[in-house]
Amino acid sequence: MRQKISEKDNFTYLLVSLVFLLFSSACVDQFMSGYGQNLVVAATIITMIIGIWSVRSINYLFNTGLGLVIAAAAIALITALLDRAELDFIHIILMLFFFLLTLKPATEQALFSGQITGNSIIGSICIFLLLGLVWTMLYLLVAEFIPDAFIGVNALNWKQSLPDFIYFSFVTLTTLGYGDLLPVSPLARFLVYMEAVVGVFYMAIVVSSLVGAKMSK
Repeated sequence: MRQKISEKDNFTYLLVSLVFLLFSSACVDQFMSGYGQNLVVAATIITMIIGIWSVRSINYLFNTGLGLVIAAAAIALITALLDRAELDFIHIILMLFFFLLTLKPATEQALFSGQITGNSIIGSICIFLLLGLVWTMLYLLVAEFIPDAFIGVNALNWKQSLPDFIYFSFVTLTTLGYGDLLPVSPLARFLVYMEAVVGVFYMAIVVSSLVGAKMSK
């Protein structure tokens, strides 16, 4: 029988799923092309489901294996319909919604619960990764409506450019700024410097506060 996920260890499941998503995106971009990008989208769907399942494990249907299967089938069906209808922007918006849906309860539990535990520190890492993925979806939306918003992305569709924007988002969030992919439209530049500001303040304030409170105990 599967061990039930509790609020003492749920962020471990979410962290593993997020790292799996990022790793699979890099592997597909390195070794595969074409339909291989669909594997990244599938990994994203799995990540979204596990994210909600783990963070809200006590009160939601995702706490059961059957609920997980039903959710996966439903999202896969919606994805197939949107791809057939060529409604890429709706697909991206739905992915953005699910990342935000996971980010909200994760923030409440990890940062505003009043308890500093090992799980909440892992949760703060998950929140940081989720922030990068939220901005990835925002960049994809901008690129969908403004094709020349970024220099350095030559993909034909959003699935092929997903690994590039994941990379660009985390480079921006950590303020590395390599310069191999550049925003040129005003809206894209706005999103970029807002992500950089959020990344700096998150690292400087939130994470340091969690670690300091943990050590003070």
